[in-house]
Amino acid sequence: MMKKIAIISILNIFLISCVSTKVSSKNDYDYTVLKNNSKYIIETKDGKKIRQFEFLNQTENEIIGKQENSEVQIEKNNIDKILKPSTGKTIPLVVGIGGAAVLIPAYVGNKPVGQ
Repeated sequence: MMKKIAIISILNIFLISCVSTKVSSKNDYDYTVLKNNSKYIIETKDGKKIRQFEFLNQTENEIIGKQENSEVQIEKNNIDKILKPSTGKTIPLVVGIGGAAVLIPAYVGNKPVGQ
């Protein structure tokens, strides 16, 4: 049972960690890379995370989007970074690690007859 919990925990870590940074101090807070109707994770300077933020538009001082069917406006000077979940990378990674987690213990557990 503990092995299953450990495997699920590791898979969740990999699933969460597959994101790419789109806006941060490294690109001088260039908001032009954001695409309309795309979902992002916004990290604010006070440490809060706004997940499933659907970007709609931007003004000079804020970005506008939707979260849970409500319009949200966030001031740009409060944003630390904006991340984009990379599901294209996440799915093969999770499948590969999950397969290895199942196959390796099964392979190690099988001993040839007569040994």
